[in-house]
Amino acid sequence: MVLTCAYPDCSNRLKTKRLRSLAQTHSGVVTFHVFPTSEPARLKLWLIALRLDINTPINVLKLLRVCSDHFSPDDFTYPGEDHVQLKPSAVPMVFPHPTEVCEQDLCMCPFYL
Repeated sequence: MVLTCAYPDCSNRLKTKRLRSLAQTHSGVVTFHVFPTSEPARLKLWLIALRLDINTPINVLKLLRVCSDHFSPDDFTYPGEDHVQLKPSAVPMVFPHPTEVCEQDLCMCPFYL
């Protein structure tokens, strides 16, 4: 089964290791991480960062993954040579919404959350 990253507009896919994308992150390979379903406060932060409904059922969230591209390098620990792990405090980064065109003078204006 191929899983895609749950982050809006992310096209990274989780496949078998030999087929995985070689996007440059911490180890040169994109890693995928489960939602913290056993930690309600942190789960809510993840859902807000991903712009998902905070009432999404847990059984649905257990099927979703977020790729390493949406975390800060400081959010990871490296307990083994080929093992990457999220720190217990890690929350996906919130990126600003795409720029929108201002009607007044058609300039590009950033729109932030």
